[in-house]
Amino acid sequence: MKKKKVSIFVSDLSQNPIVRAFPIAKAIEKLGYDVEILGFTVNSDKIYEPYKDIFEYKTIKSYLDIRWFIINAFKLSKMATGDIVYSFKPLWSTFFPAILYSKFGLKKRLILDAEDNELWEINIKNGFKSFFKATGYPYNPIYNKLLHPATWFVKRKTVVCKSLQKRYGGKIVLHGPSAEKFNHRNYDSVESLKTKYNLPMDKKFVLFAGRPVFYNGVKNIVNALKHKEAKNWNFVIAGNPTHDDFKFAKKELKKRCHLLGLIPNKNMPEILKMVDVVPIIQTKNPATDMQIPAKLLEAMSMEKIIISTNVTDIPELLGVNSSKKRGLIVENDYQLACELKNIEEEKYNKDLLGQNARVFFLENSSIEIIAEQIKEFF
Repeated sequence: MKKKKVSIFVSDLSQNPIVRAFPIAKAIEKLGYDVEILGFTVNSDKIYEPYKDIFEYKTIKSYLDIRWFIINAFKLSKMATGDIVYSFKPLWSTFFPAILYSKFGLKKRLILDAEDNELWEINIKNGFKSFFKATGYPYNPIYNKLLHPATWFVKRKTVVCKSLQKRYGGKIVLHGPSAEKFNHRNYDSVESLKTKYNLPMDKKFVLFAGRPVFYNGVKNIVNALKHKEAKNWNFVIAGNPTHDDFKFAKKELKKRCHLLGLIPNKNMPEILKMVDVVPIIQTKNPATDMQIPAKLLEAMSMEKIIISTNVTDIPELLGVNSSKKRGLIVENDYQLACELKNIEEEKYNKDLLGQNARVFFLENSSIEIIAEQIKEFF
């Protein structure tokens, strides 16, 4: 009997939206379905480097303009061949082609996933001039609001946090990695990994991995490491070394900053094993109030100490008010520096924090658990 296929629409395969879709797609495969990934590559011919070899992708190059998005949505919808349709993000680049292919869910079962605040208003600093300059921008929340009523027709939805659940309904599904592949016991010793990645043996490391944006804390981490309390800590960065934020980190920290470049997702367990702390420093705003970073869940899977800020559902995930704490919360750069000093001086039972985080991951967010959580939709 031929296996059924799920067509997954992802908004921009040249950037990081695949990060949320990837573990859910792998969970769908665990349920016995074939998967195809469809999406635009916006202003690019390339798939997002860390995930480029994981799937065979069906792509259309598009330009960052709403007219191109709408035109190419029709073309992308005709490339789909699945029996079930899963749209990641309610956007013109994903939800619109999913609607076209599924005929509003009447011809094919339609599932919607939400992981961001797509209705976040643009900050119009220069009045009407800036507004009209943004009118062709395809992620303009005005365009998203025009499409938003169509989400009411979708009966099956997944979301990443409580605030999005309040907006869309649906089931909260976290996007953690494979429990088998992200298991520190399955990798070489810390010493051998530091040798492999040319890192000094006698230093402690904090990690940032991924694509920096203005609210996810690269500069905050740099500022924290400049405090005397964190003088013994180094900064490891896995991401595009030409990004301005990473160049800033290197300029400020010099030899204490180690730029590893873009790392394939399959190698992230190695990077996580050899670092000591993963800061998830999110500035509170309408975007971060509706996000859960994948790097948080990957760090939990590898039993890392996590230091985060108080945004969205993160304090609950880290068990801040629980008897089984799974991480630490700080309010500013100086507090981050102080917590790094506390960790260095072993004022926390870092093994227990990490073990608690791993248990939570295994019970709530691994690919294997995701498969159980979403099987009712299929």
